[in-house]
Amino acid sequence: MINNKKGMSAIVVTLIIIVLSLVAIGGVWLVVRNILNTQTGQLDIGSKCLNTNVEATKVNCTAVGVNPKRCTVELSKTGSEVISGVKLVFKNDITGIASSAAIDVAGDVPVVVGKRATQDALVGAVAINTIEITPYFTDGSGNQQLCSQKTSFEFVAP
Repeated sequence: MINNKKGMSAIVVTLIIIVLSLVAIGGVWLVVRNILNTQTGQLDIGSKCLNTNVEATKVNCTAVGVNPKRCTVELSKTGSEVISGVKLVFKNDITGIASSAAIDVAGDVPVVVGKRATQDALVGAVAINTIEITPYFTDGSGNQQLCSQKTSFEFVAP
């Protein structure tokens, strides 16, 4: 019986190279798949944003003391996408001063009925005359994804 160890080592080396190649391909695939899944989610949110437009149809602000204000905003929406909510920012276009933080109005705005939101005591909102509306959606992780397009509505401040 002839013992040919030289031929056996070539087979072992070939098998090791094949296994290392498969491991490398698997690692690259995991990275590529993760990137593709992330980008797909962002594209989905972007397409929903393009098909959705939320506007204020009426804004009524009244004084509640010296500086604070109470504003009631009526919103309407075009597009069939169900949004997670809108962010409202009250501004004075002349001075450029805005409310201290974006006000979150959670929930969808029904297309036919619309939605009314009331914000009490906008402290520091002196002579506000514009409201900026930004719709948002919630991604698969539960994070709010703001749409890049905003709408503005000018009104007469009290």
